[in-house]
Amino acid sequence: MTRGRRPLMALREAVLIAKKRGETRQFMHEPYLICNFVIYCPGFVAHVRIKRVTRIHCPHAWIERDAADALATLRTIASGPGISRELWAFLPRGSFRFFRVTDTGLIELDRHGSVIPEKQKPVIVAKPALPAQPTAPAQETPAQPVPAGQGTTPPVQAPPSPLSVGENPSKTCTGQVFSNSPSDEGSHKEKGQGG
Repeated sequence: MTRGRRPLMALREAVLIAKKRGETRQFMHEPYLICNFVIYCPGFVAHVRIKRVTRIHCPHAWIERDAADALATLRTIASGPGISRELWAFLPRGSFRFFRVTDTGLIELDRHGSVIPEKQKPVIVAKPALPAQPTAPAQETPAQPVPAGQGTTPPVQAPPSPLSVGENPSKTCTGQVFSNSPSDEGSHKEKGQGG
């Protein structure tokens, strides 16, 4: 038994779509309804059941799980060359997706009942392996000198001298300048003022 109210708006829209395909006969809504209506087309009869789903743009396997009860009842109808069992899945906002129900799965249809070919998945081709032997190096062309002022790179400035955080570049102590560089420490010790 289905839960919730009948999808009247979706049923009306589905019947309008069905009338474009052929003559239709609707069934009274009953608890164990197999199909909502039948479409009589030249050469075959389509038994259609509509089913509300939560997602419509999804793989066939997901639709088969979501509409398992409707598919099971449609599969009770005998299959043959003149019989089409169809599931029309819809969203509450009114989008439809049409499927022909086979014994093993679903075949997607368009609004007019024609089979939509499955989209080809892109084939991923493995990249060829790099050769094990090293290749010959490419010949280098000598760089041409560029006249000053015509190059595209800006002139390079000399980097500032390195200082550590909190270091004063010129400390004065009793009138003499001391430096923290290692080369200056030896000269101060020789004079007897190092420390």
